[in-house]
Amino acid sequence: MKKYLLLVVIAVVCLGDFIYEANAQAVDRQGIIDSLTTIDPEIVSYFPRWKVCEPDLMTQIYAAFVYKGYPKENLSREDIEIMAAPKERMDDPHEILMITCGKESMNSVEITSTMSALLTGFLSGEYIYRGVDKGFPHNDNRANRDYCFTDIPREIPVSPSQADMIISYIERPTNVDHAFSLSLFEQTLKVGETGFWIRSVLGTDQVGYPFWTAGESKILLQRPLYINKDPKTRKGIPYLINAYLGGAYRIQTGLENDNSLLSWIPNRILNTGPGGKIVFGTDVHAWFHPEAGLSLNLELPLRRLETEAIDVGTYGKMLPDQLNRTERIEFDPNDPRPYPIDYVSHVLRSTGQITAFYHWWLDKANPENYFRFDFGISYSEVVEAGLYQEPTETGPITNITTQNVRGLKSYKPEDISEWLYFKVDYRSQAAFPFGASVQISNQIFLGRLYLPLFGNWLYLEGKYSTPLRDARPYEVKNFFMISPVLRLTI
Repeated sequence: MKKYLLLVVIAVVCLGDFIYEANAQAVDRQGIIDSLTTIDPEIVSYFPRWKVCEPDLMTQIYAAFVYKGYPKENLSREDIEIMAAPKERMDDPHEILMITCGKESMNSVEITSTMSALLTGFLSGEYIYRGVDKGFPHNDNRANRDYCFTDIPREIPVSPSQADMIISYIERPTNVDHAFSLSLFEQTLKVGETGFWIRSVLGTDQVGYPFWTAGESKILLQRPLYINKDPKTRKGIPYLINAYLGGAYRIQTGLENDNSLLSWIPNRILNTGPGGKIVFGTDVHAWFHPEAGLSLNLELPLRRLETEAIDVGTYGKMLPDQLNRTERIEFDPNDPRPYPIDYVSHVLRSTGQITAFYHWWLDKANPENYFRFDFGISYSEVVEAGLYQEPTETGPITNITTQNVRGLKSYKPEDISEWLYFKVDYRSQAAFPFGASVQISNQIFLGRLYLPLFGNWLYLEGKYSTPLRDARPYEVKNFFMISPVLRLTI
């Protein structure tokens, strides 16, 4: 009997606790929400959240935090995030639970006491922000946020900043399982968590020849070789060694663009010779300080450039007289070929770089601002080749040759300034993720900038290059190119 009585008492106590908890949740839910100042990422990772990017609203929110007395050094006008309660109906405005500005946050009670009802109405979507009806509720009874904002995927945990500690944002983000980017400069693909990347790159930026100015394109396979076991840095640098291997091949575009969509871009003069190249590179991070390391890139021709038949229409070329040489460009008198040199073609041969690099996040707890510095040496070789016609039984063919031709030149680094390689990359992942870089290599300045167009999936990228010395015959004095960038990640 006592046994059954004990079971009844336990059941009554448990039922009472359950009813008390249910009532407490029903009664005190709003009080808990109102007193919410710190957030457990495991609990609220599915709450609706978004970043504000409307300049006027960003200024008003920032001013409210300053008025409330929050330290200005903890605030950021560019880093404003809103968290709301899930909506019961699609037509309901959002119920704002928390607003974060930089490293400081206001809960719903502080928001109500500090910010005007009009401002919170704009933020929640209850009031119209744009147009002649600004400040009035939506006429169709449908709540809409009609200001600039960026939704934060719910599966991403809450943090003071949505910036992740990653090295590459556009081309090769390491914080996702699947990634795809498409632009006129480069196409990349990552599938799964293996860390493998397939890349298609147009141009040779490392020596200052972007897009088609190098006369070549590359296909590369990049894979990790050694995992970073340092818990402090492996989120941003998951692998201590990354290597890539692939090939470069000649392109035929860029010669005559009068009737193309890219007719405003200067024509290509430089070429890559027959036979293609092998491309190899690696980044090796120091195990004792993974932010620092060494980088190597090599692009080597697979065969020597001697004499062979070509399709002359696919080569950039110049008349010998255009080079303004005092020495005549012609075959050596001892050479048995009695043909004149019709054109001179410039061919990009071996290139390579060895650099020391350093990754630097201004604040690792809030890694919105990222720098990479590279400093080292760069090598590039361009040779001149003669083009001449040779009659055959089936008709004349055009040959390219470097054998026994007098007056041809080659271009290699000669002084320290031609060996110098220096590059700085900067990226911001605040309300408007953007990036920029400047590079000096081969005595050529190369600048790059990308900006968001829509959300985080469509960007605009631009590159500009110009020699810092007198332009060589095959170089474009001022080359500028822009391209949309489609970026998809999962």
